[in-house]
Amino acid sequence: MLAAASFGQAESEVKAVHAEYVKAAKTGDTATLNKLFAPELQYSHSNALLEDKATAVAALAKGKPTFQVHSEDVKVYGKTAVTRARVTSIASPNIEMTVLLVWVKNGNQWQLVQRQTTRLPAKS
Repeated sequence: MLAAASFGQAESEVKAVHAEYVKAAKTGDTATLNKLFAPELQYSHSNALLEDKATAVAALAKGKPTFQVHSEDVKVYGKTAVTRARVTSIASPNIEMTVLLVWVKNGNQWQLVQRQTTRLPAKS
């Protein structure tokens, strides 16, 4: 029973840190992004652009992206967790995507180590 409770707590923690990441990305909060991003972060965009931590933080601070998260699913594997989210990037035209985020628990802090986005086909 303790393992199930720990799993539920970890899932809640990852959902909370994902929400914190979304808010920090939208507002360009570099202090929070630096806390949430692991030093070895690989931040991959749907156009195949790959950024490291410093580049990703600087780009988010400058660009303050506008996107809406429609759904998220979290799976926890010990000290690693995966979040899969469906999002809309608000642009002209809007871009529908899935986002895969890999989190690792470093000490007491969940940190993002990998982000990968995939554009979804346009609806016809």
